[in-house]
Amino acid sequence: MNVIDEIKKYQRENTGLVHASNILAKNSSRMTTEQKKGFERITEKYYEYLKSNLDLKGNSYDDVKVRSAKLNSYYNFFHDNGYDNLFSSQGKFRSTILEEFMYLLFKDLVDEINKKHPSKKLYCGSSKAYANLFFTARNLNDFIESPTIGINQKDQDFAIYRNLSVTVENKTFEVKMPIVAIECKTYIDKTMLEGSIATAEKIKSGNPYALFFIVTENYDVSLDVDPAYSRIDQVFVLRKCTRKSMDANWKNVSADVLWPLVAQVKDYFKREWSDVSNRLISKGMIISHFVNNESV
Repeated sequence: MNVIDEIKKYQRENTGLVHASNILAKNSSRMTTEQKKGFERITEKYYEYLKSNLDLKGNSYDDVKVRSAKLNSYYNFFHDNGYDNLFSSQGKFRSTILEEFMYLLFKDLVDEINKKHPSKKLYCGSSKAYANLFFTARNLNDFIESPTIGINQKDQDFAIYRNLSVTVENKTFEVKMPIVAIECKTYIDKTMLEGSIATAEKIKSGNPYALFFIVTENYDVSLDVDPAYSRIDQVFVLRKCTRKSMDANWKNVSADVLWPLVAQVKDYFKREWSDVSNRLISKGMIISHFVNNESV
């Protein structure tokens, strides 16, 4: 069996396999002797990891626990063999592990929804997510006669989205409208958090009903900074630690952090997003985020 050929087959069948794409790109690139030796071992381990994840079907709590164990096994293989920095960070080799894992985590949920809506499909994976329309013109005459229409899009590490056609002034644009947008980080510091806050604003200006999450391995933001003021819905810290404590003591990804991520998305897909009339009569509170709080 040729492992590279098997990975290629899986990639053709699953468009969200960004780590697989990275591995295949590395396979055809120039490497040092040390990199080649490590890459061969990584490829074998990755094939086992990927196959077992694709063979597993479901998104229950038990399924998430099994997937998190598989993720830890793959991460620990990198850590224990010193492969975290085998390739440059610019190539996003290690960081694509988490981006791809989001696809493996949510793929079955999206497939379940698509069975109910065969003619209008959801997609998941990395994408250029729609942010907003904008209009420009060189001068007043241009503004009156033929203003330029454009689309602002934001690269998202992972999104659950549907394709839409938007027509304005007889011009049609194809956009990817996210309902869940996730930024994936190896770690997040204050500067990265500020960038994510800006991205959340852009995504939610295009679709105010979209969920926006950060999923990070560890957390490097000062604990005096509270992201609650932003439009980020949640920050999930998979290893429940800072980068400094990670350097001192390697921690596994926690299934107890991954499960609330999946559970929040599943719950969001089941409930009403906009029902002002019902909330007015039943609760006297209009904004759904607070009406659905268990303390109310």
